[in-house]
Amino acid sequence: MKIYWEERKLGDVAPLRGGFAFKSSEFRNTGVPIVRISNILSSGEVGGAFAYYDEQDKDDKYILPDKSAVLAMSGATTGKVSILSQTSHDKVYQNQRVGYFQSVDCIDYDFISTIVRSELFMMQLESVLVSGAQPNVSSKEIDSFDFMIPKLVQEQQKIGSFFKQLDNTITLHQRELF
Repeated sequence: MKIYWEERKLGDVAPLRGGFAFKSSEFRNTGVPIVRISNILSSGEVGGAFAYYDEQDKDDKYILPDKSAVLAMSGATTGKVSILSQTSHDKVYQNQRVGYFQSVDCIDYDFISTIVRSELFMMQLESVLVSGAQPNVSSKEIDSFDFMIPKLVQEQQKIGSFFKQLDNTITLHQRELF
């Protein structure tokens, strides 16, 4: 079987969604955790100290599903991508300047998670990064990144699954070392 790949814009296969501007004065010690830029860790995981917020009505535009690939869009960690592994919370909210690569039906999300953590992604990011007092990137810029993507979802699934298994193995061995 031949494998056919095509060049696609990231925004066509996993558009980047911005988060909600929660009021820090309304943060709580309990409630729905909010993924902020500080929660996007260099280890590739989402963690650290979370802020919490009261559950909101009509919150579907900033809920993060489990295994979401999220991006720090400003600050010292601009460009860091991590994968959310939800704990015991039913909901997790997405703060402003945290990007979420949305899942699109015709693309395997594990494959997308691999792409956005790749060296090719980082090279394209560096070419658009706006430096100044604080580095910054927009969802429009990220959505314009080009990648070669297999047309067949089954091929995407195989590649995504392979790298997910590799990530899991690396994480397991890192835990054994510490």
